[in-house]
Amino acid sequence: MSDHIADLIVKNSNILTVDNQNTVAESFAVKNGRFISVGTDNDMEMLSNHSTKVIDLQGMTIVPGFIDAHIHVLSSGAMHVMAADCDKRTIKEIIQILRTRAKKTKSNGWIQGFKFDDTKTVENRFLTRIDLDLVSQELPVFVIHRAGHVYFLNSKALEISGYTDDSIDPPGGRLGRDADSGRLDGVLYERAVEPVMRLLPSVTTEDRRSGLKFIGGMLSESGLTSVHDAAVSSDELAVYQESLDRDELALRVYMLMKREHFHNLRDSGIKSGFGNDRLKIGGIKMVADGAIAARTALISGSYIDSENGHSGIQAMDKEETEEAVAEIHKSGFQVCIHANGDMAIDMVLSAYEKALKNHPRNNPRHRIEHCTLVNPQLLKRMHKTGTIATPFCTYVYYHGEKMKYYGNDRLEWMFAQKSFMDYGVISTGATDYPPGPFEPLLGIQSCVTRTDIHGQVWGPSQRISVLDALRIYTLNGAYASFEENEKGSIEPGKLADFVVLEKDPTKTDPSAIKDIPINKTVVGGKITYEA
Repeated sequence: MSDHIADLIVKNSNILTVDNQNTVAESFAVKNGRFISVGTDNDMEMLSNHSTKVIDLQGMTIVPGFIDAHIHVLSSGAMHVMAADCDKRTIKEIIQILRTRAKKTKSNGWIQGFKFDDTKTVENRFLTRIDLDLVSQELPVFVIHRAGHVYFLNSKALEISGYTDDSIDPPGGRLGRDADSGRLDGVLYERAVEPVMRLLPSVTTEDRRSGLKFIGGMLSESGLTSVHDAAVSSDELAVYQESLDRDELALRVYMLMKREHFHNLRDSGIKSGFGNDRLKIGGIKMVADGAIAARTALISGSYIDSENGHSGIQAMDKEETEEAVAEIHKSGFQVCIHANGDMAIDMVLSAYEKALKNHPRNNPRHRIEHCTLVNPQLLKRMHKTGTIATPFCTYVYYHGEKMKYYGNDRLEWMFAQKSFMDYGVISTGATDYPPGPFEPLLGIQSCVTRTDIHGQVWGPSQRISVLDALRIYTLNGAYASFEENEKGSIEPGKLADFVVLEKDPTKTDPSAIKDIPINKTVVGGKITYEA
């Protein structure tokens, strides 16, 4: 009889199961970290004895644990420890916070900042070397744009990186220049940052440990139970493994590994899916173009109000893309390529189509990370190849002011959750934090309303229902990591990952979904956050 007695029973609740029938239940039972029964309060009575923990939720709503299918967890956690948070409204404030950071910087170190966003500042412009020279002329200063594809250096940092006014644009990158003088202005785009990255201080194991603990708490508080960490290094994998060994890993992590580690993983006999339900090797991550928020995504046509017909930056050429995809695909890995603009998506899809034709594989579930600007032809090809999309879900709300650079016509095909559904393409909930806010309820609201922080609507044809947005953030996220039979819905046999909400998002004013209080976050039947 003890085999049938639950460890935990949750009753008197409104459970949105996200199963195939969108069943609504009022109670479930959990044993050994998995759901064993879902139904009514009466159904659970025979599964309880004196040892069973029973929680009466008094009508609160339960949803499956949220899954962010593209987020930078460990790297951004370390940045929170090592760098100044430059999410400020004026450049003066940013200079000041970097000066404060400088006081903590060793005499041979770098002053670092992240999450700077030009469109969120009063000045509405990029940082320049002149700005950053006000922070320090002795120490190098390095700031990352919130989009993660544009970087800002002071004169000292340019100097030691080997860049001069005579430098030419490197392959896959661009050097910013003053429009009048032609001198370097301190702005680096895409792969132009590579010489700088080789000079930055190494992230220590302790930095990563502290960062993982810090950001793990933040994400659990938002209702996240699983994440796909996009672009994991071998050193980061080691920290994840250490956290798992110590039973300190609050989240389930599907690791998209950096391309540079592919050969070592392959030669070790590892493929996508290696690991357990807590920590798993995912796909191999690459980057084909720039960013939406930085207006460097590779698009057809040009950006509105752009200089010289600017249409973005291509980070990988066609030949490199096809060769890399073929090799990774043949080795049994999932391929995950960052491609925002329609031109980049077209190139990536061509590589996937070629690899599938030459080396057939059953259901590889290759992904296009972000997959922002699509069209009917691209969507048909994605459906045919089984390609998964991981579009930004918080961008319309948070980055609305940048949407004007794309125009209304393009906006009807951006972050295209409705079109993905219409064309039979599996899409997920994803935020790309730090470029976008990570809160899942904010992402759901943004998908439902397509309204930014100022009330402006962008691309209303792509609005979806709350239930559809909830599925995107749960079951579809599980599908993107080959785990739809293990999690993503509240059903018997699945992992007991769930979130307790104080209000039902399907019965809440859509513009207030982001404000629904989270009461509990639970992973495998264990509470990771409680209000």
